[in-house]
Amino acid sequence: MIEIAKQAALYAGELLRERFSEQLTPDLESDNDVKLPEDKASEQRIIEVINRHYPSHTIASEEIGIVQRDDEYLWIVDPLDGTNNYFIGHPYFSVSIALQHAGDVVLGVVYNPVSGQLFWAERGEGAYLNGRRLFASARRELPKAVGTYIRGRDTVTKEEELAFTAPFALQSKRLMRTIAPALDWCLLASGWIDYIVMQKSDIMDVAAGILIAREAGATITDWSGEGYRHEPFTIPSLASLIATGGPLHETIRAMAVADSGSEQR
Repeated sequence: MIEIAKQAALYAGELLRERFSEQLTPDLESDNDVKLPEDKASEQRIIEVINRHYPSHTIASEEIGIVQRDDEYLWIVDPLDGTNNYFIGHPYFSVSIALQHAGDVVLGVVYNPVSGQLFWAERGEGAYLNGRRLFASARRELPKAVGTYIRGRDTVTKEEELAFTAPFALQSKRLMRTIAPALDWCLLASGWIDYIVMQKSDIMDVAAGILIAREAGATITDWSGEGYRHEPFTIPSLASLIATGGPLHETIRAMAVADSGSEQR
C-alpha cells in the first residue's frame, strides 16, 4: 500500500509543480485563508489512484469531506498542505497522504514537489526521505534549538499566538511559523529542527507527518505529558501536541503549559 500512496503523491505533486509558477486565481480568498482550484485538482488525482487500486476504501479529504465505504480502511488526504505558501510562490508546501487501518495510522507519505523530497513511513518500519533512513534530533541545548509552531485555522487569535510564542522565540535559536505543518513534522523526523509545539490543529493536516516523525524516533505527547495515541479519525479532530527528539521534551512541554496558562488537550 505504501507504493500506491507514493504513486498518488507523486502524481498529484506533478500537477502542483507544473502550476506553481503561474499567476494563480483563487476560488476564495479571506483574511486568513485561500482556496485554489489546484487543491481540487490535486485531490482528484489522489482519489483517482486510490480508487483504481482500493475502490472499497473510505477516503477523507480536505476538499470533498468523507466518502464513506469500508470502515476498516480510511485514507486521510490533504491534497495541498500549505495552500497560502503555494499561492504566494513560496516553495514550502506538500501533498500529504495517510492510511488509517482499524483505528490506527499505518502509513504516511508527504511529498514536496518543488524540492523533490518524498518522505514516507510504515508503522514499525522506520521513516525515510528518498530512501534514506531518518532519525530525530538529539539536541539538548535550548539556545541552539530550532523549533516550529503550528496552530489550527481560526482556533487561536493573532494576539494569543504572539503572546504564547514569544518565550520560544526568545529562548530558542529560531522559532519558525511555516504554515505547512505536514512538512514541519518531516523536518523534525529528519533532525533538521528540534521541536514542534502544536496548538489546536487539525489532525488531517498532520496524520502522515506524525507517523513519519514517530518512526524516526521522535517523542510525541499532549501538553499534559501523556503519550500521543491516534484516535480514530473524525472531522474536525483538533489536537495540541509537543514533539521533540527526546532530550528537550520536558523543557518544551513545561514552557507550553506555562505560556498557555492551562493545559491544552
